[in-house]
Amino acid sequence: MTYGHPMDGAQWLASCQRRPEDAYAAWRESPYLARLPAGKAWDALRVPQPLGLTVLWELGDLAEKVPVLEEHAKPRPVFYILTEPGTAADWPDAEDARMVSTGEDLHMPSPGADGITGVQHHSFLWRVPPDGSGRLADPDVLRTAVALARNCDRQAERVRAARAVFYASRRRGR
Repeated sequence: MTYGHPMDGAQWLASCQRRPEDAYAAWRESPYLARLPAGKAWDALRVPQPLGLTVLWELGDLAEKVPVLEEHAKPRPVFYILTEPGTAADWPDAEDARMVSTGEDLHMPSPGADGITGVQHHSFLWRVPPDGSGRLADPDVLRTAVALARNCDRQAERVRAARAVFYASRRRGR
């Protein structure tokens, strides 16, 4: 869903709240998180960080354009990739990739929040903050990316590519 008038990421997120001013108030006080309802402006795919990193790799350039919230939860961090509302209705339920939708809330920092505040007061940070455009992950593209990310050969390919970049940067630094 995109809006006809310019909106920043905080306005877009706050508009999910029945009273947007409540979101702004929550972002001004510790722990600096607003409790926002899923299912109105977005659903969110919750995946463990390792799978999430591979899904983002599969999304390619799109991964830098859709909101991704990272939670440093115990025992392992998770990603929430925001997608179109209603996606949960036909998303296959799986232990490693679950939709958060209508009737559920997510705690979210302001899109403009810095990582230091997150580390000091809560466990959330925006890997890719919403920009106010309303741009979300296309459900079909996201479904394909998850399927590819679960493929062991594709995972190995991603690890090899990451290692190649890492070792190339180390050689340049010498």
